[in-house]
Amino acid sequence: MNKYLLTLVSISFFVTSNAIAAESEGQLVSIERAKTEQVQARVWLPGNVVSRMNATISAEQTGQLLSIVDIGSEVKQGDIIARIDNRNLKLLMARQQAQSKQYQANVDYLTKQKQRLLKLSETNNTALSELERTEKDLAVAQNEVVAKQMEVKQTQLAITKTEVKAPFSGFISERFAYVGELIAVGRPLVALIDPNDLDITVAAPISIAPFLEAGAKMQVKWQQQLIELPIRTWSRAGEQSSRTFNVRLAATNLALLSGTAVSVSLPKQNLAEVLMVPRDALLLRESDTFVLTVNEELVAKKVNVTVGQGEGHWVSVIGDISAGDTVIVRGGERLQDGQAVRIDEQTIELAKLN
Repeated sequence: MNKYLLTLVSISFFVTSNAIAAESEGQLVSIERAKTEQVQARVWLPGNVVSRMNATISAEQTGQLLSIVDIGSEVKQGDIIARIDNRNLKLLMARQQAQSKQYQANVDYLTKQKQRLLKLSETNNTALSELERTEKDLAVAQNEVVAKQMEVKQTQLAITKTEVKAPFSGFISERFAYVGELIAVGRPLVALIDPNDLDITVAAPISIAPFLEAGAKMQVKWQQQLIELPIRTWSRAGEQSSRTFNVRLAATNLALLSGTAVSVSLPKQNLAEVLMVPRDALLLRESDTFVLTVNEELVAKKVNVTVGQGEGHWVSVIGDISAGDTVIVRGGERLQDGQAVRIDEQTIELAKLN
């Protein structure tokens, strides 16, 4: 029994001795070097996905609605969306065509009458006033024919408009009328939307307008995704009540539904040179935020910092730290100011490269 206890004591002493030796060499840490970069301060703002092609299609003729496409239907440009009863228009066109023929018959008669009077006037067998009256009647009749033909064409156009066609390709998102209803001119029928030609709209503060550039790519995030999209355009006038103006990002063929809420990062200042450290180097406590630097003697030093604009895995800081200083990115959670450290050899070469 004593021999067994002696063995346990020996093992315990060996493990403790190794732990003390490792601690005397210093805490193993990973490092990175602080750097300076040109960074533009940004602000995250709420945005909405909208379709550039989003129209309410209305009726251009009066009549009973005979057919209409259903919600969710896909249509191509030129496809028929709705049909309105056009029988009255067809009857009107038939009457106008008959009147046009009647007027044309009058023109033919007056044309022949004018030719007869011209022959008689050559032998002074007719009064000049009668010839002039005939010429006047012929001109009036010709104008009547032209006017009636224009009426026929106008009625033909009205008949074609009883077939309501899609002005662009897309999907029917809403329907406002049903078969059998009497439709008046201007009555909304359906809402047509193109789900591929998308924009992201942002109500941005007027103060950031000088920092926008057409085509500049902005970060957009929704749910767990983060992408970059270019600024397409923005309004040159703001809303007085909200002091905001509309900014649009091109989101063509983005796999999102119109109406989706997103967040957009927009610049709020000009580019400025700032000191950057890895986000992992920041140590957050209740009373302060700091990083741990490592000097040539491999001793950790606590440096309080003020955190600024982030850029990917890096973040700008203000404090007693300079570009090229070595900061601890892993292994510093339990380190104390002035404690010795050992540097992970794999991170030394990476720090030299940066």
